Amino acid sequence: MLPEVFECPQCERQFVVELVESSAERSIHCPQCKRYLGEKDLNFIIVSEIEELAERLRFERDRLERDEAVYSMTDCDAELRTYGGEVHKVLHILRRTLADLDSLKQTYR
Repeated sequence: MLPEVFECPQCERQFVVELVESSAERSIHCPQCKRYLGEKDLNFIIVSEIEELAERLRFERDRLERDEAVYSMTDCDAELRTYGGEVHKVLHILRRTLADLDSLKQTYR
């Protein structure tokens, strides 16, 4: 996971916080003015990452479903016909992966 960038609303300073640390301190404070900004929540971070990944995979799944429909219905080059015939394998993998991500997300809620 990448570090998160925060901006303090009081002093408008941006700073980076490592969200996954071994330390027991979970509070986030501005390093300049020491204002309290919130708590580190690992479950929230994991769910957010899963949702972002699932959104990108859904976008690709939808795009490939449209491609599959177009290439299976029209007369096209042999190369595109082969592509249209193989897309269903990728779609199957994407659907299974999205289902797995959804069940994983439920464990962190």
